[in-house]
Amino acid sequence: MGDNMKNIILIGLGPHAKRIYINFIKKYKLNLSLLVDLDINKEEIKTFLKKEKFAYTKVYFVKSEEANNKELTITVKKDLKKLIQENKITYAIISTEPKAHFAYAKFLIKNNISILMDKPITSSLDVLNSIFSAKQIKKEYDILLNLYKNHKEKIKFTIQCQRRFHPGYLYIKKILLDTIKKYNIPITYIDIYHSDGMWNMPNEFLSRENHPYKYGYGKLFHSGYHFIDILTWLLECNKYSDKKINNATIYSTVFRPYDFFQTVDNNFYKNYFNTNEFQEILQKPSIVSSFGELDFHSMIDFKMDDKIITHCTLNLMQSGFSKRAWKNLPKDTYKANGRVRHERVNIHVGPILNIQIHSYQSYEVNEKSDILKDDIGGIDHFDIYIFRNTKLIGGKSFEKIKLQDIDDNKDITLGNNEKAREKCFYKFFMNEKNESDFIYHQNSILLLSKLCESIANHTNKVNFKWGSYEK
Repeated sequence: MGDNMKNIILIGLGPHAKRIYINFIKKYKLNLSLLVDLDINKEEIKTFLKKEKFAYTKVYFVKSEEANNKELTITVKKDLKKLIQENKITYAIISTEPKAHFAYAKFLIKNNISILMDKPITSSLDVLNSIFSAKQIKKEYDILLNLYKNHKEKIKFTIQCQRRFHPGYLYIKKILLDTIKKYNIPITYIDIYHSDGMWNMPNEFLSRENHPYKYGYGKLFHSGYHFIDILTWLLECNKYSDKKINNATIYSTVFRPYDFFQTVDNNFYKNYFNTNEFQEILQKPSIVSSFGELDFHSMIDFKMDDKIITHCTLNLMQSGFSKRAWKNLPKDTYKANGRVRHERVNIHVGPILNIQIHSYQSYEVNEKSDILKDDIGGIDHFDIYIFRNTKLIGGKSFEKIKLQDIDDNKDITLGNNEKAREKCFYKFFMNEKNESDFIYHQNSILLLSKLCESIANHTNKVNFKWGSYEK
């Protein structure tokens, strides 16, 4: 990857980093100079680095009680700055639990280190229970944005949102742009549905640190941000019509662990998992009453003054279909715990165009079903349906496009989303302009903040101004 060795710091060695970033670091022969993680993970990390042959990598451990700090301590800043200078580090990957993103990003920007950071950008405790915390999402983004603008000539800051690099989504965005520019009709309807098969046993809600709920946030800050971001990214197409969105109204509801305890009860676990160990927890649902959401459902009207331009629905779920059929967590909780993806996007451009994405798995990634592969139920299933009003706009009345027909990357060892992640990773380390620069996430963060506020204010409705920005 270029002539000069790139020395990097990896902050956070969780399941995602182990599965994705470690492999890319090896593939592109990057120098993992420094790893930062919590002291409670010390032995596990040392074992992992030895096994993966990263014996040369220096490791710095932060006290676990500092994990939720919005500011790194003076000692940590001093130590990291020294290690960064000694090891000539110029790039960073932030892959921690999102509560730590703000502190590390702020420190790295100030020290002129380019950053590749996992979504969501930041998170605060109790964002679904506190209007103050919900508003902090936007405030923290703005703080980082202003810092980044002051350092932008020296560094890059990219958010790992792989669907912005996904050939299927790029393909449909181009069709939308071309259609809207030509006919001056905006996107009038978007429906996004995603279920990721994450089924937690009752006790896991209390213990999990990876993809947690106990801190007052859930699905939106796990995989949900990808779909908030896809929504705002696609809505950028509307600025090429003269129907300009300037405000929006949100109606939202959530399904929490508190609700889930009523639907999958002790009798089910007793009959199908042969256990009574969850009975005590299930009989006290109040202990999870303030926990973050499993499912987030929202209707959003994007308007020009008092006229609705685009009606959107978000149905983002973690209580849905799963392949998990075991009680105890496996070693790999990221993709080897029953997780299967069901993803659907339905877009209308008034009466002239309808585009649909269908992506449904019936096998886990580790099952590697070559029989289905890119067909419905396969791990790489991703179909695009296009319907056109041909008497008005020409073209084919109906097209079904398989991702393999338009994907230039023929590497079959990686899944579709993994290939898109790699493209993001590659563009970042090659210093290429990309679709997921930190600046481009302004509207996604605004919408995320307002979605959380719509639940925290107990009215389930929020009105707010909406604007565009120049890339």
